[in-house]
Amino acid sequence: MRRYENINGEKPVIEIKEHHIPGSEHIILTFKNGYGASIIPEYHYPNKDKNGKEYSIKDRVNNKKVIPGLYEVAVFFNGELCYDTPITNDVLTSRNDPEVQRIVGMIQRLERMDIHYLHPEEHDLIQEEDHNA
Repeated sequence: MRRYENINGEKPVIEIKEHHIPGSEHIILTFKNGYGASIIPEYHYPNKDKNGKEYSIKDRVNNKKVIPGLYEVAVFFNGELCYDTPITNDVLTSRNDPEVQRIVGMIQRLERMDIHYLHPEEHDLIQEEDHNA
């Protein structure tokens, strides 16, 4: 987990949970900008059993396997899935480790462009302008 301890000079909050597939982990990184990354293993859902019999949808889900070396990455903002970033409008699938590292770095550098927070002095200036108008 050391690869996530320092992203662009920032130490994110790292939360590691057991994923619903035994032996796999769900990693959640949260950054100061309010954004985060959710990283889980990529899965393969087999169509047939070892004897060639077609699986039902339930059986496909129950027999899914981790694909070693591939991950899914989702962007979060303030703890909620976020689908309106320049990085993606969906969950990114089938990503290898270097790609995950690059994506996490991009998430850490995101700026929330559709929200503008006024500094106290700017707020006072705007109120003065409104009174003088």
